[in-house]
Amino acid sequence: MSIRDIKFNIDPNSKTPLWLQIKNELFDCLEKEVLKPGQLMPNEKTLVELFNVSIGTVRKAIGVLENEGILIRKQGLGTFVCQHDDHSFLFKYFHIVHHDSDERHIPEVECVSFELKDASDKEIDVLNIPKENNKVISIYNKLAFQGKVHSADKIVISAAKFPLLNEEIFINRHNTVYNLYQNKFNVFIAKCSERVRAIPAPVNVAKMLGIKANSPILKISRVGFTYHDEAVELRTSYVNTSEIEYIRQQYSTVG
Repeated sequence: MSIRDIKFNIDPNSKTPLWLQIKNELFDCLEKEVLKPGQLMPNEKTLVELFNVSIGTVRKAIGVLENEGILIRKQGLGTFVCQHDDHSFLFKYFHIVHHDSDERHIPEVECVSFELKDASDKEIDVLNIPKENNKVISIYNKLAFQGKVHSADKIVISAAKFPLLNEEIFINRHNTVYNLYQNKFNVFIAKCSERVRAIPAPVNVAKMLGIKANSPILKISRVGFTYHDEAVELRTSYVNTSEIEYIRQQYSTVG
């Protein structure tokens, strides 16, 4: 099915602004795979006809989606649905750089462990895990620059949300973890919330980082959300800041 085959119900009398109604309809198209990662969006004239609104309203809806990194405008080519890849990962989700540097590098990633476990109370609550399948997949990765480990990530996702995901599929992915979610399980991480604080390194984390237990490190707790604000991933990054630091900048678009 094409987006051009859908009859959209945009209500001009609704209290919800027209641009927001359009945004929500496009979210539904993304979740139902009517619009797919990397796909070229219809031009403004087509969208005006599909939604029966003014071109200014269409531009506002598309502009908001671009600012949120859901759509990407490519000069001279048009507007595309975001495809999670190394580039978007670097500029939207990875904030680790060498001291006094703004240059970003793709980290070398090594999977340390991949386990199916019972979900904790917090994981059940945040990830809305069903009682009939209260299992999570818990993964530890080590991240390095030029062979020197700088951080460790703990990733927790619902087993029910990612059926058939196993260690072999995870390790042998050809792109980022978010790309794997998107292309194999139709789960798109649209945004994240983060909390950052300093902690003493737990024993297991210190071992992965190659430092002494209780050494000061940075803990970054991140929740990944889908288009409709469904939490689908808990990720905790433990960062040894002896040679690197956390940097965060705002980008209006990805890429």
